[in-house]
Amino acid sequence: MDVITKKQVPENKRLDEFLPAFVGKHFMFYEKMVFDKLYEASNGQYQSGYWEYYNLSNGGFYMELVQEDDINMLCFDNYYRGTMSAQAASIAINLVVQNAFAWQVDADKHSEHFYQLRDFASQHEEAAQIFAFID
Repeated sequence: MDVITKKQVPENKRLDEFLPAFVGKHFMFYEKMVFDKLYEASNGQYQSGYWEYYNLSNGGFYMELVQEDDINMLCFDNYYRGTMSAQAASIAINLVVQNAFAWQVDADKHSEHFYQLRDFASQHEEAAQIFAFID
């Protein structure tokens, strides 16, 4: 498999072009769902922060929290408990939200996004933690 790279989206294209291109009219719901799911998974450790948006070279996308501190993560569905970098936690949360979008909005489109991000996650140094969280 080729190495999947990420490219930061310019701030002026994030809400007008980037998220609508991937999730259509649900772009504000997607963004809020990412924030809410991270708040829940971090047991309130995440309150707010600055996020970067990324296109992946395989056609995928995700939002990434810009933060130096690691995040304590919990998944109530599978009893995962661990610590991840903000980048890994962001990838994990975006996978959860993209999976939810596949079930609730458009199975074909968002399943593809999920697998594109999953392929990117498989190359991350914290892949084991990401996959344990989403399993």
